[in-house]
Amino acid sequence: MKHELRCVESDFCNEISGQEDTTFSAIYEGNPPGRVLWESGNFRLLADMSPLCPGHLLLLPIEHHLSFADLIETHGETLSGILSTVIPMYRETFGRLTFLEHGSSLAMKSGACISHAHWHLLPVDGRGVDALITADGLPSNLLEHLGQLATFSGKPYFLCGHEGEFRVYNGERPMRSQYLRSVVGRILGIPDPLWDYALVVRKEILRETMDRASHWRTPLADAG
Repeated sequence: MKHELRCVESDFCNEISGQEDTTFSAIYEGNPPGRVLWESGNFRLLADMSPLCPGHLLLLPIEHHLSFADLIETHGETLSGILSTVIPMYRETFGRLTFLEHGSSLAMKSGACISHAHWHLLPVDGRGVDALITADGLPSNLLEHLGQLATFSGKPYFLCGHEGEFRVYNGERPMRSQYLRSVVGRILGIPDPLWDYALVVRKEILRETMDRASHWRTPLADAG
C-alpha cells in the first residue's frame, strides 16, 4: 500500500526547528519520538525516514539551502570538521560509507521533491554506485577537493563520495524520480520500484538504525 507521505525533503525545515506536526511524527506516531542521532553547529544527522537499509542516514544543514554546493563556501570548514568525526563513527557502527546527493536548483520543477540540502549516508559500495551512474551516460567531474563543489552552485547535479573521493555528475538530463534511491536499490537488490520512499517506509529498519547508533547521541538529539 502506498503511504500518504508529503514530500519528505520539504518537511525538513519544520522538523529540525522542533515543530510537532511533521511527516515523521505522523508516520511513526512517537515510536521513536525523533530521529536526530547527532548534531554539531549548523548541521544535523538524522535517520532516513524510509531507509533502504540499516545505516541509511541524512546529513543536513539547519539553514535552508538548496544544495551542499550552495553552502560549501560558507560552511566548508565546519563540514570538513564534521566529516572527520562522523566518518570513523559511522564506519565503526555500519561498515563502509558512501555519500550521495541530488543537488537541486531553482530551475528545477517543484515536483522534484527536493527543497532542503541533504546528503544520504549509506553503507554501500560507492564504486558500484559510480559504475551504475556512469553506465546511465551521465558525464562527471572528479573533485580535487570538496571546496570545488561550489562551482556547481545553482545547477542540478548528482554527487557520489567514498574513500575520500567525491565525483559530481551532470544532473541537467531528466532522470527518473528518486534516481539515486533507484541506483542504491539496484546495488542492494531491492526490486523496482520498492526503493520509492512512499511505497515502502521500512519502520523496523529505522528503529534498528537508531538503536545501533544510540551511543552517538548528543543532548540535542536526546531532546529530538
